[in-house]
Amino acid sequence: MKPLLKQTTMNKILLILISIILLASCSGKKVATDSDVFYTCSMDPQVVSDKPGNCPICGMPLTAVKKSSVANTDDIELSDQQIQLGNIRTDTIAKSNIGNTIELTGSLNINAAQTASVNARVMGRIERLYVKTTGNYIAKGAPVYEIYSEELNNAKQEYISALQRRSLFDEQSVIDFDQLIKSARNKLRLWGMTENQVKALETQKQAPLTTTYYSTESGYVTSVNVTEGGYVMEGGIVLQLANLSTLWAEAQVFTSQMYRIPRGALATVEVPG
Repeated sequence: MKPLLKQTTMNKILLILISIILLASCSGKKVATDSDVFYTCSMDPQVVSDKPGNCPICGMPLTAVKKSSVANTDDIELSDQQIQLGNIRTDTIAKSNIGNTIELTGSLNINAAQTASVNARVMGRIERLYVKTTGNYIAKGAPVYEIYSEELNNAKQEYISALQRRSLFDEQSVIDFDQLIKSARNKLRLWGMTENQVKALETQKQAPLTTTYYSTESGYVTSVNVTEGGYVMEGGIVLQLANLSTLWAEAQVFTSQMYRIPRGALATVEVPG
């Protein structure tokens, strides 16, 4: 009986030791509770709270931060919201040149070598304007304006009269009507009338009160310098046009950056949108 009693006592002692070891190991574990977390605002870090909620300053939701991670490491941990608000970007470390490009802010401007203007060929009053707003595209040969000009109407009537007189007098007349007709015709052409408009005078035998003028160039309208009912002088600018197939990119460079831009260097232009 004594050996059995001794074995039972040893088993009890062993169970007690195992229980003590388990309790000691459990007490050594750190259980994450609410006391291990505090809440702060990514926009106002001076705001600290022991429970979730909204920032009393900006109203944004508070972000949970572990006390252990802050106290036991030198790393900085940011939430996805903090990274987005801070506009933080990361990249892989690699060997490359630093500062070999210069970013400049500039503007796109019209190439002055590809501009043109539609000018008034005679003095008169603008009766109708076919193009009234900037930005519109106008093709070569499209109507631009109608003008009433006393001077031009007199020249048209002289041409018609010369044609009528030549038909009335025979070839033995001392007056050279062919030369008169040629001179009157050249005057009309120099004042901007088209060949079809001059031929129409020959067939209609009557001069219209207004004359339509057409664009001599193609391009986008950059300015309109006349209005309907307004007067224009001979040579005055009616429209200004620009060919936008090529543009100039102009940017300002500081004098301290000039040495970094060699002559003939290529530039890349990025247009937003």
